[in-house]
Amino acid sequence: MSDQARKYIIRTCGVLIVLLAAGAALLPLERGLPGRLVVGWLLVAAGAIELVAAMARRVHWPSGAIAAAATMLAGFRLAFDEDANFFPVLNMVILWLVIRMAALAFAASRSMPPLRGWLRVVAATDFLLAVMLLAGIPIALIVYGLFGTTSEIIATFAWVLAISFVVNGLSCSPPHRSKRANANEAQSRKTAVARNPTRPKSIVPAKVNN
Repeated sequence: MSDQARKYIIRTCGVLIVLLAAGAALLPLERGLPGRLVVGWLLVAAGAIELVAAMARRVHWPSGAIAAAATMLAGFRLAFDEDANFFPVLNMVILWLVIRMAALAFAASRSMPPLRGWLRVVAATDFLLAVMLLAGIPIALIVYGLFGTTSEIIATFAWVLAISFVVNGLSCSPPHRSKRANANEAQSRKTAVARNPTRPKSIVPAKVNN
């Protein structure tokens, strides 16, 4: 697969994830939606798109695939567990955020700019969202105030998903590095090589016994 095709696939996946984020943010407008199913299938869809983007990358795709797989597994768990109420959904979403944060932070530590910076932003966002849910910050009260009464699950998690999705989607289309930045990096590498040249080992002739 050519580099151009890879970039097109990754950017298309980013746009689709941002669209999912917009849909998640507007979920409180709908009344009577089954919160568990909506959150679950949103996670499945986002995970599937993220998996395609991860497989299109040349490097560090295993970490992205792990994050995508965690998203899909969390979604399937919620979608098919008919007994899941608010607290099982809460625990699953927090676990999902923590696993994604760890996988993306690992990928960021092995990436080059500008991708490294975007992956750090996504990992930090998921970490902060997990902390907010653990701390019991009343996200639902804000949603109730803006949209009125809706499902507690949707009120609590719709915007959490929206924020995580939109940052993740934007990370699929990081800004390109300028030609000047690339030239400066190449020059820095040449300078480093010039300062530490590889010295060939001296060849010592073997002694001949007469």
